[in-house]
Amino acid sequence: MNLIETCKNRCFQNPRRVVFPDSKDGRVLNAAKILIDAKIAEPILIGGPFELREEADKHKISTRGMSLLAPQQCKDLKQYARQLFEARKHKGLTLEKAEEQLLNPLYFGASLVKNNAADLCIAGNLSTTADVLRAAIQVIGLQEGIETVSSFFLMLSSDGEKVFAFADCAVVPEPTAEQLSDIAYTTASNYNNILSAVPKAAMLSFSTKGSADHPTVEKIRNAVSISNQKYPELILDGEFQFDAAFVPAVGKQKAPGSRIQGDANVFIFPSLEAGNIGYKIAQRLGGYMALGPFIQGLKNPMHDLSRGCSVEDIVNSAIISSCMIN
Repeated sequence: MNLIETCKNRCFQNPRRVVFPDSKDGRVLNAAKILIDAKIAEPILIGGPFELREEADKHKISTRGMSLLAPQQCKDLKQYARQLFEARKHKGLTLEKAEEQLLNPLYFGASLVKNNAADLCIAGNLSTTADVLRAAIQVIGLQEGIETVSSFFLMLSSDGEKVFAFADCAVVPEPTAEQLSDIAYTTASNYNNILSAVPKAAMLSFSTKGSADHPTVEKIRNAVSISNQKYPELILDGEFQFDAAFVPAVGKQKAPGSRIQGDANVFIFPSLEAGNIGYKIAQRLGGYMALGPFIQGLKNPMHDLSRGCSVEDIVNSAIISSCMIN
């Protein structure tokens, strides 16, 4: 795929330190070996070095070049615990409990990223999405000006020539107008970071520019209004039916004068239900490759994998998410 190869070249020029909390897994160990051999990332595996080497031996994988780090052996563990305590004491967290939480690989991996001891964190191959997001939100926190943690998929055509972003397909079930605005902005920003291309964001609905009235349509119109006020530099419009956002001839007919003329590359779905259905239709009927989901809206990058992910999924996640960092 052209995008993956392009991102690999960028990673080779600037390998990122990628921390894997769920490291006692042959898939992660294999992915780490691939990343090291290609010189496109510097993996940090969380866990006891003896345990990790024993697991690697089972899979006949060399851990040469991998950083193996147990939370208990980290000289900054007390500092990280104090930091977490200060951030969460208003929620009743005690210092003792914070120290205990930092022994959890997810919380420890998030702390490494927060404190610039790693560039990004990738978990979820053994942990649930809820646990990954909980650690990310509690330790890392939200990006300034953003109040919504969400996700997006990159959709690649079979020839690798076309790349679209779909959001939110994995995190927020029923986003409000304000949340849709956050989702649109963060998705467009990440699309630009990854592809170095101008994002054109379409807010999707079953209506195009007033063709129907319904409370859910009104929510989309409000999201467009909020976005245009907060981010006037962002090319964004709606509400659009998908064909009006995707097909130039339909866009010109249904939405003349719009900033989007059937040439959107970022698609914001009105609900998680719609987004999840939409990306799977594109994947299964359209033959598009789905990369992700990638988590967004955090101060520092932490991403979630499916527990059914493959080695290739882990490698691609590291490559793409590395390119999301400015």
